[in-house]
Amino acid sequence: ISIGLVGCGAKKDVEDPFAESSEGIKSVPGFYGEHMSSEEEIGLLNRKVVYFAYDNSDLTSDDMRLLSVHAKYLLEHPKLNLRIAGHTDERGSRAYNIALGERRAKAVERFLETKGIPSSRTVLVSYGKEQPVDAASNEQAWAQNRRAEVEYEEAK
Repeated sequence: ISIGLVGCGAKKDVEDPFAESSEGIKSVPGFYGEHMSSEEEIGLLNRKVVYFAYDNSDLTSDDMRLLSVHAKYLLEHPKLNLRIAGHTDERGSRAYNIALGERRAKAVERFLETKGIPSSRTVLVSYGKEQPVDAASNEQAWAQNRRAEVEYEEAK
């Protein structure tokens, strides 16, 4: 797996699989270790961002619950892959933040692997501090920028 700063490129868009209905969501008892309704699954599938603490790449139990839903969806849709983009806040050097963004993307990928998603179905990229959600220089903005985003893509 190679990771680095990636610019624009051609990408084939996938129709957003997360409609407002529960159509296509199959109940898999025990997949999450708990019962989850179709509505809960859809709500989590619509969330595509995991946030991190300062200088950290650890997943919380809520992150794992969210990523479990995405893993289940990937298992049910073998023609889709997942692009995982790691991001950081503005503090720190460019090189340090690229490495931290990579650790965040890899943390997501490793968790998905524990749920049965091979790394061949994920593409990792680190943008470091280059793509902030909020350009302000305060704790609220920094918290929004410390993240990993997942995006579905058609398998090539």
